[in-house]
Amino acid sequence: MHHPVSGTEGSAYAAAASFSPRRRQMALVAVALAFVMDLLDTTIVNVAIPSISSTLGADRAALEWIIAGYATAFAVLLIVGGRLGDSHGYRRMFLTGIALFTITSMACGLAPDAMTLQIARVLQGATAAMMVPQVMALVQVMYPPEQRYKVYTVFGFLGGFSAALGPIVGGLLIDANWFGLGWRLTFLINLPIGLFSLVAGARLLPAGRGVNATPVDVIGAALSVLVLFALLAPLIEGPEHGWPIGLVLLLAATVPLAWGTLRYLRWRQATRGDALVPPSLFKLRKVALGLLCTLSINPVLPAYLLVMTFVLQEGMGLSASQMAYACAPIAFGAMGGITLIGPRLFKLLGVRVMMAGVGVTAASLSLAAWAVYGGVLLPWPLALAQFGMGLGMGLCGPQLSNATLQDVPMTDAGVAAGMFTAVQQIAAALGVALAGLIFFHSQPVAASAAAHYATAYLQVLPLFGGLSITALLCIHHLAKAMRAVPGRS
Repeated sequence: MHHPVSGTEGSAYAAAASFSPRRRQMALVAVALAFVMDLLDTTIVNVAIPSISSTLGADRAALEWIIAGYATAFAVLLIVGGRLGDSHGYRRMFLTGIALFTITSMACGLAPDAMTLQIARVLQGATAAMMVPQVMALVQVMYPPEQRYKVYTVFGFLGGFSAALGPIVGGLLIDANWFGLGWRLTFLINLPIGLFSLVAGARLLPAGRGVNATPVDVIGAALSVLVLFALLAPLIEGPEHGWPIGLVLLLAATVPLAWGTLRYLRWRQATRGDALVPPSLFKLRKVALGLLCTLSINPVLPAYLLVMTFVLQEGMGLSASQMAYACAPIAFGAMGGITLIGPRLFKLLGVRVMMAGVGVTAASLSLAAWAVYGGVLLPWPLALAQFGMGLGMGLCGPQLSNATLQDVPMTDAGVAAGMFTAVQQIAAALGVALAGLIFFHSQPVAASAAAHYATAYLQVLPLFGGLSITALLCIHHLAKAMRAVPGRS
C-alpha cells in the first residue's frame, strides 16, 4: 500500500492507494494483456502481408498502409488518448479503448477487400490509442516511484518479447488455417484476449479521474494528424504513383506545418494552459533526448521485419510457418536481453547499455545481409542475426522508457506516456515508409527473385547505418544527462 500525494483526493491515485499488493499485481496483469495485444498487432501483420497480397490483390502501397496506417493513427491519437485518461479517468478510457479495439480487430479479420482492411487497420490503431496510454499511466497511478523501475522492466520485457513474438504467432496461425480463415486469424485472435482483459479491467482497475483533468486540445490534435499525414502519405504513395506534384508539395509542407503546430502549442499553453502537449515537457532534458533516441532506435525493427518478410517468403520461398520459426530467435534474443544480459550490463554501464544494444543490432543487420547474399539462404548465420536483432532491442527498451519518463511530473503522467508511445509509433511508421520506399522501388539487376530481394535488402542497409550512428550520439548525450542527477549512473 502506498499513500496518495496531496491534492489527489477523489482521483484514481487515491483509489489505488488502498490496493493490496495482490490486487495491484492482478490489475497489472489486466493492463499488461492489452499492452501485449497491441504490440502483437503491430508486428503480427508483417508475416501475413504476402498472404493478404495474394488473397485481396493489394498493391505495394496498400500493403504499406496496412502496416503503417495502424501505427500512424495510433501515433497521432495517442496523446489525445492520454489527455482523455487524465480528464475522464484511466479505467474508463482503458475499458472503452479495449472494447473498441476488439470490435475493430474483428472488422480487420472479416475485411472483404484491401481498402476495407486499410480502413479497419486505421480504426484499429485509433482505438489502440485510447487504450495504450492508460497502461503506463495506470502503472504510475498504482505504483510509487521507487517501485516503477521494476514494473517498467517487466513491460520492457513484454514489449520486446511481444513485438518479436508477433511474426511467430502470425506464421503459425496462417499455416494452421483454422476454419479456412488463414491470415484472418492474426486479427481474430484478439477477440478472446480483448474480452478477458475487458472483464478483468472492469473488476480490478482503480476508478476515478486523473489529477490533471484538462479538456482535449482538438485543434492541436488535428494539426498533429495533418503533419504526420503530410510526411507519411507521400513517402508511401509517391513511388507507387510516380511522384505527382501534389504529393511532392505535400511532403514539402511538412516543415512549415510542424513549425506552425509548435507555435500553436506554445500559444495554447501560454493562454489557456491546456495544450495537447505541454511544451514544457520538451524542456526536460531527459525527455527530449529520450525521444530523439526513440526516433533513431525504434524504426529499425519494423523496417527490418517488413523487408526480411519479402526476402524470405517472396524471395526464398519460405512458408508462413517457416517464417515463424525463422523469427523465433528474435523472441529469444529479446527475452535474454531484457531479463538476463540487460540488467547486468545496466549495473556496469547505466543507460550506455543501449550503445551495446545499437552495436549488436547493427552487426546483426550486416550478418543478415550475408546470410541471404546472392539469393542463397544460410540458415545458421540468419538465426544468429535474428537472435542479435532481438538482443539489441532487449538491451535498449526498458532503459529507454525509464530514462525518458523519469522526471515527468505526476500531473502529466497520461500525456507523457502517450507522447512517448506516440513517438515510438511515429518512428515505426517512418521506418516502414522509408524502408519500403527504398526496398520496393529499387531496381537491382538479379537473375532470380531470391537474388533480387536479397540485393534490394542491401540497398536498405545505409538507412539502418544512419539510424545507428544517430542513436549512438543521442545515447551519449542522454547518459551525460543521467549522470547530472546525484545517485544516478
